[in-house]
Amino acid sequence: MRKIPGLIATLLACSAAGAASFDCKKAATLTEKMICANGKVSDLDEHLGRYYFAARAAVGHGASCLVKNQREWIARRNACKDAACLERLYLSRLAELDALQPGATAIRNLELPLVKTLVWIEGPAEDTVAAPRTAKPSPLVVTGKILDEVTDGDGFVIRDARGVKYALLTSMFITKASGVTFETLAGEKDALFEARGQREVSGDGTSHFAPGFCTLVYRLPRK
Repeated sequence: MRKIPGLIATLLACSAAGAASFDCKKAATLTEKMICANGKVSDLDEHLGRYYFAARAAVGHGASCLVKNQREWIARRNACKDAACLERLYLSRLAELDALQPGATAIRNLELPLVKTLVWIEGPAEDTVAAPRTAKPSPLVVTGKILDEVTDGDGFVIRDARGVKYALLTSMFITKASGVTFETLAGEKDALFEARGQREVSGDGTSHFAPGFCTLVYRLPRK
């Protein structure tokens, strides 16, 4: 895992603050009050605060996509009616973000559930001409193996169980960070991944992940 400059001291300072990632004296919502009333859930909230901060740093340009993803998780969390539901959702979210943690933030004293883990987020390309934001994109979810086809000019693709390939990141949009990450993921020959983004259709009728939108890549748990 890459080291993030300046992150360790900040995270250690955050963890020293103790329970919850927010000031329990200012807890206003029912969810915040439930978190503060339960020591275990409060600790999990504090852990997740550090995990989320580190994950945002790890995905670089994809950080804005993680913000949206976290808001969606918070909406699910806020629907919880008891501490057991909160604990389950916190543990699942920690497990989901675990692969993006440097050594300073990684949790070692908790058993996390076996879930798909977020390994990368490719943010929307800055070039809105080459990567247009269509008005009504349709979701695209593909499970399969990631392949490095950069030398063939196709960039990085994900191939599903039927052998159909979908471009994840075309060569023109590869950055140093995304190139290193996808090259590493493509090297995991026995791993299966799930890519979630928006569909774009090429002139020949084939579908690929739209570079103008967020694409989240998960490593699936081994059975």
